[in-house]
Amino acid sequence: MKPVLSALTLGVLASLSGCGYMIGDEGYFRDRGSDYQDARVESRMTVPNDLQSKPIGDLLPVPGQLTAGPVSEDGFETPRPQPLLASADTSAFSMQQDGSRRWLLAQMPASEVWPLLERFWSDYQVPLAQSDRALSQFATEWVDFTKSANNPLVRRVMPTLEEGRRVDDEEQRFRVRLEPGVNAGSSEVKVLHQSRDIGDDDSEWPSRSDISGFERGLLAELETYLNQSIANQNGGQVSSLANIGPTQTSLDQDGAGNTVLTLSTDFNRAWVEVGDSLARGDVLVTDFNRSSGVYYVDLDQTRSDKEEPGFFSGWFGGDDDEDEKVADENQIQVRLTPISNRVEVTVEAGIDKAADSTIAHDLLEKIQSNLNEGPDGDALLLPRQR
Repeated sequence: MKPVLSALTLGVLASLSGCGYMIGDEGYFRDRGSDYQDARVESRMTVPNDLQSKPIGDLLPVPGQLTAGPVSEDGFETPRPQPLLASADTSAFSMQQDGSRRWLLAQMPASEVWPLLERFWSDYQVPLAQSDRALSQFATEWVDFTKSANNPLVRRVMPTLEEGRRVDDEEQRFRVRLEPGVNAGSSEVKVLHQSRDIGDDDSEWPSRSDISGFERGLLAELETYLNQSIANQNGGQVSSLANIGPTQTSLDQDGAGNTVLTLSTDFNRAWVEVGDSLARGDVLVTDFNRSSGVYYVDLDQTRSDKEEPGFFSGWFGGDDDEDEKVADENQIQVRLTPISNRVEVTVEAGIDKAADSTIAHDLLEKIQSNLNEGPDGDALLLPRQR
């Protein structure tokens, strides 16, 4: 019986190998690597002259020509993709967050980041108690923020203080640690903040920052400074960011009559400042998407009434009835759109639905007010522009 089955199997395989409908150029299991050459290139979408549009770059640009090499006897061979490289629009430093943990991801080794951090402390005139390259760690001296209000770093960090929290009769210090990143050639910058009463001798670093807003504020300032330092180096310029004042803002209307808040800064800084402004305004942020530049907020609740969830809590945990209530009319979006050397902030009810004009104007006005005012309500260096 076995010889008969073997002969039958060989016969079936031989018949299949000679059938073009299974394999080969016209077969079902054919090589589809060259199919993209038959794709049609559609013309670009044009916007009518009476409408306004925002510039959108090609997310997946198709090269004009492909150098394929010689064609072998087996047909055209699909070229291998080029290695993924960081484009000119990709930031060398970016803020990362996992729950309550925050850090700065650097697309460069720690040996190249260290000199930039040294210059940061020098430019901002912050006294250091420790600068240990072997340990890859900086530690500042204790600083009384009320007596150092004119220090550029204190001016940047103070607006991130939680509402109702005061630092009178206290002194602050930071520890910045540089660690190797997960990917080869990358590194991570981590910040720890400590606060104590003036005259206290507490010198033991806490396990987590005493004031999370100060930690977030220093990371945001480091992100802006380091990215600008890299841009200046590539352009052959060296400049200090310590003298950059608070972000200038203006509240206007676009051609369709929608309220638009304009920030004269880059996207990285605008993203952090708008998030801090929403927190100081007691606005509940239910979720966010940094790559899309969107904060999702719920105007039915306040941040103080309900603890703000972490990024992953929306996916793993929480009450199902609350988590699935995504399309509620009071769940609106605060969208940040970078345009040239500024960022436009708008309020939308959805991707294709405009928010109520009164709600949008009031929320953007609250964001602008918190951007230009300190935690105690005192205006910072630049007045609001209307």
